[in-house]
Amino acid sequence: MPICLARLSKSGLRTMVLGLGLSTGLAGCSTSADVSYGAYSFGPGYEAGRVYENRVYGDTQRGFGSENCRTVLRREVDAYGRASSIEETVCD
Repeated sequence: MPICLARLSKSGLRTMVLGLGLSTGLAGCSTSADVSYGAYSFGPGYEAGRVYENRVYGDTQRGFGSENCRTVLRREVDAYGRASSIEETVCD
């Protein structure tokens, strides 16, 4: 047993373990893991991109879960040179 733990009393050791458990639990209150991939295409007068995301989350409000999202971005230039952009995100 390390010297620092040998000097702690039972209540001090219990407090330290409780504190470590609490800090580990709070670290997991809001966490997520994201995986994403995308595609991009362009041509005369337009650009288009799609990004697909799979997100796994865990927080105290919603619990554990996952959601799949798709973001589509379109940019176009009309015959007069005016640019327009549309971004749309849909999650399941």
